[in-house]
Amino acid sequence: MITPNEYIQLKAFARQDGFLMGCLWIFTFGCFLGSMEQPDLQIGFMAGVILTPVLAYMRLKHFRDKVMSGAISYRRALAFMFLTLAYASMLIAAATYIYFYFFDNGLFLSTIQQNLSLPEIRQAFTDAGMNPKDLDTQIATIGEARPIDFALNIFCNGIICSTMLAAVLALFGRRVTRITA
Repeated sequence: MITPNEYIQLKAFARQDGFLMGCLWIFTFGCFLGSMEQPDLQIGFMAGVILTPVLAYMRLKHFRDKVMSGAISYRRALAFMFLTLAYASMLIAAATYIYFYFFDNGLFLSTIQQNLSLPEIRQAFTDAGMNPKDLDTQIATIGEARPIDFALNIFCNGIICSTMLAAVLALFGRRVTRITA
């Protein structure tokens, strides 16, 4: 059973590591947005996506080895990873809201519209069995979204993906025997 002090400690480290993870996700989001104008930034986006589970595992391992003296149960590892990724989700949701509220000015939607108006893209969607009118309807729906809608979508997706990632990482990061040094 976890004591109140251990729970406070778990949350404190999860907040710190969630901040680091959130910074990585904000960088990744920035690269994604920048790649609409400069395709070379797609590398930064892909690197951020690949580094997410690596960084998360490294932070779990650090917590386990340095704070928990080398032993952590699956449940505590799961709680730590879930809280870490939930805090990161809150941070990226806040950054998304700020971007769409203050900085976007329709750039995101116009880029999507511009890309989807290319004949070869439209043909690819038609070949995939999608009606072009349905595509236009979906673009119009995206255009009606408010900044808070984007932020909530990012937050909810972050929580869902975080739950799955936390379950897997906790499985690999757990250790029941303490390190003796």
